Amino acid sequence: MNYEKDFTVGIVGLGLMGASLAMALEGFKDARVVGTDIDPVICRRAMCDGAVSEAYIDPARVFEQAGLLIFCVYAHHIPALLEANAKHLKPGCVVSDICGVKGPLYEKIMPLVPQGASYVGAHPMAGKELDGYENAEAGLYRGCGFVIVPTERSTPGGAALLRELAEYIGAARVALAEPEEHDALIAYTSDLMHIAAAGLCVRPHPGFGPAFAAGAFRDSTRVADINAGAWTELLMDNRGNTAQALGRYIEDLQAVKAALVNGDREALYELLREAGENKRRMKSM
Repeated sequence: MNYEKDFTVGIVGLGLMGASLAMALEGFKDARVVGTDIDPVICRRAMCDGAVSEAYIDPARVFEQAGLLIFCVYAHHIPALLEANAKHLKPGCVVSDICGVKGPLYEKIMPLVPQGASYVGAHPMAGKELDGYENAEAGLYRGCGFVIVPTERSTPGGAALLRELAEYIGAARVALAEPEEHDALIAYTSDLMHIAAAGLCVRPHPGFGPAFAAGAFRDSTRVADINAGAWTELLMDNRGNTAQALGRYIEDLQAVKAALVNGDREALYELLREAGENKRRMKSM
C-alpha cells in the first residue's frame, strides 16, 4: 500500500486514548483521520473540535476507508468488531490496537484477521487517572514509552509504520516485544503498580488529612483514582502474570514487616539498600 497518497487513519473508539491519538496524529503523512464511537454526541464533538475529519456510529464506515486502523476500545469488544467488519477492510490495511494485554486477545482475533491485512499490536505507555473524550489532549503521548508487538500476521511494512507513528506522536522510547513477553513485563510495570496504589487507599488512616501528606503519598497513590471497570478487565485478562508479580511483591513486603517486628535493623537496611540500587539502575537504562 502507498502510505504517502490518499492515506486514512481510522480510530475505533474516541475515549481518552483514542481521541488523544487522533489529535496527536494531525498532519501524520498528510493523512485524514476518521473515527467511530458508539456515542453520537462524542462523534459530533470530535468533528466539531477537529479531532477527526469524520466520525461515524457505524464502524464499517471507518473500516472501509482506513489504511491504518487502530482499536482504542476495551479488549473484549475487539473480536466482535473485527468479526462483523473485517470484510470491509481495504487490501493491505495495517490493523493495530493499544490494549494493555496482548496474549489472550490475539488468541481470539488472529483467526479473524483477513488475508492481505497486517496486524501489528501496540501499547503506548501513557494515560491519565481521568477517562473519557473530555479529558483527551494531543500531548498525552509525548515522552511516553511505546511497545510494538508483532504478531504472526505482521509484515515488516506494518511494523515500520507503527514505529513511524510512535515517533510522530512523541514517544521517547520504542521497544519490540512478543505478546507473552509484553504481558509479563506489563504485569510488573503497570498492573502491579495500580494494585499497589489501590491497596494503599483501601483502608486509609482514619486521621488522614492533607497536612500530613507530601510528595511520597501523592506519587504512590496517584493511580488509585482508578477506572474500576477497565482495570478489573485488564487485571483479569493478565491474571496469571499479575498474580506472580503480586506474589513476589507480597514476599518482599513480608520481609520488610519481619525486619520491623523483629527489630532487625541490619535486615531492613539491606532491603532498602538493594531497592535503592535497583531503582538507580532502572533510571539509567
